[in-house]
Amino acid sequence: MSLLMMRAAILAQGGAVDVPPPPDGIGDVWALDATRRPAGYTLSDDNQTAINTSGGNNYLRWVPTERAILPSDARRYWEVICAASGSTSFDGYMGVISAAQREEYNAGLNPITRGSIGWRGNGTIWSSDETTGVQRVTGLPGYGAGDTLMFVFDPAGARLWIGKNGIWITDPISDPPVWSAGASPAFYPHVQGRGAGDGGTLRSLPAQFSYPTPPGVPPLGMLDPDLRIFQSHAFLEIGWDRGLSVAELELWRDLGGATNLTLGDAALYIEMEIP
Repeated sequence: MSLLMMRAAILAQGGAVDVPPPPDGIGDVWALDATRRPAGYTLSDDNQTAINTSGGNNYLRWVPTERAILPSDARRYWEVICAASGSTSFDGYMGVISAAQREEYNAGLNPITRGSIGWRGNGTIWSSDETTGVQRVTGLPGYGAGDTLMFVFDPAGARLWIGKNGIWITDPISDPPVWSAGASPAFYPHVQGRGAGDGGTLRSLPAQFSYPTPPGVPPLGMLDPDLRIFQSHAFLEIGWDRGLSVAELELWRDLGGATNLTLGDAALYIEMEIP
C-alpha cells in the first residue's frame, strides 16, 4: 500500500479528533474585588462571598470580580450560590457588567446599563447600552435564598445564557442566549445584594460547582495549559518488493489558546533501502 493510500484510508476513517478539554485543576479561583466593595457589603470565603450586611433594603450597589473576561477569551461558565440569609425572592441583579460600568459599583446605580446584563430575582432580564436600564425579557424563573444560579457568557458577542438549580433556562448548546449586549473591552461577573441579607458566593472551578459545565464550555477560572497534545498519527509505506521502504511519523500540537500559537505540525520521515 502506498503512503498516499494509507493516508487517505486513515482520513476516511475519521483521522481528525476533537480537542479534549483541559484536565480539572488547571486554573485559579476567581475572587470578588475587595477594592471595589461598597461599605454595606461584607466579604468572606477568600472574597468569593459578598452579603449585604449593613446596606439595608433597596441597596443598589454591587461587587464586581477582580479579573475580567476579555473578548478574546472563550465562553466561560460559573455559578453564584444565593445567600441563605437572604429573602426567598431577591430584588437585585446577577450577571455581567461592562468595563464602562465597572467604576459605578458604589454610585447607587443597578448593574444593568452601559452594556451590562442583569438577571433580576423576579425573573426578568435588564440591559441597556445607554445610561438608563431597560427591561428586555420577562416571564423567566426568579431566584432567592439557597438557589444556585448558572451562567455561560460569550464575551466576543456579549451573549449570556442562564440556568437555575441544574436546569438551563436558555441552553448554551442548543438555544440562543437570553440576551446580547453591546461590545466591551472587558466584562466582569458580579454579585448584588439589593435587599438586607441578600448576596451570593461566586464559584469558578469544577471542584466548586454544583452542576457540570456544558460540553465545550470551560469554567470561569480555567487557564490554558502551556502545551496540550491532541492528535498524532503514524503512516507506513510497505513496498511490494521489500519489507519497508518509507516510514513517517506526524505529530500535531495545540499550544495554549487565545492569541497564542494554536497549532503546530512536526513531521519525521525515515527512508530505508532494504537489499
